Amino acid sequence: MTTSYRAIPVEGVSALNCQLSGIRWTEGTLFLDFTITDKPMIVRATVKDCDIFRVLTETYIPATESEAQSGLSEEHLVYSVRGSFFHRHHVPSLFDASARHYRFVTGPKLVDVLARAEPVIRTLGITK
Repeated sequence: MTTSYRAIPVEGVSALNCQLSGIRWTEGTLFLDFTITDKPMIVRATVKDCDIFRVLTETYIPATESEAQSGLSEEHLVYSVRGSFFHRHHVPSLFDASARHYRFVTGPKLVDVLARAEPVIRTLGITK
């Protein structure tokens, strides 16, 4: 089975120029903060109706999830993912069938999220 990625563009942000700098999960909402390495700014992704998430380094993706992939590139931070083992394993057996898989990709890390709402991404402000 092939896992397909559809990029959710974030202007001025790519997988190569950001680093995961903070995670907070409260009352079903996940907040992910990313420091942009070549600009003095932080980007926050807010994911409401989040059922589950995980943080991995690319070297620790389980062997059961080494499926063929299409649409993944270094140009994008966030993707909507279809056909992944992570989604098939958790939905609908554990979570609502309307949950979708989103993947955030930074240099060495990735965050997988199952949620019923698409991520909202905004700039928090300038870092020093």
